[in-house]
Amino acid sequence: MALSEELPIYKAGYDLLERVVDASKDLPKFYRYSLGSRMVELCLDILCQVYRANMKQSDREEALTDLLVSHKQLQLLLRVCYHQKAISSGRYSDIIKLMDSVGRQATAWKNKN
Repeated sequence: MALSEELPIYKAGYDLLERVVDASKDLPKFYRYSLGSRMVELCLDILCQVYRANMKQSDREEALTDLLVSHKQLQLLLRVCYHQKAISSGRYSDIIKLMDSVGRQATAWKNKN
């Protein structure tokens, strides 16, 4: 079993966390403390679920399901920020590319089990 920190999904999730933290710093005050903090929490949840899924075979299915739920919630919040023009289209597209990578890897991992 590989270390969680060495998995491609973990690396993509960590990059996603960094981009979301940077984006949340630049959000208007109202969005920063409501949507921004929640998006950072969801990114942290995603990383924790990757770690959990890598730890135990018996817990893997549930952890990956929770990861995909957090992924969908993050996607929704990012879409709201984008539609409210709180984040730029360039930053949004960068984050969405990373989210797509995490989502595809998690789905493939779940389907493999």
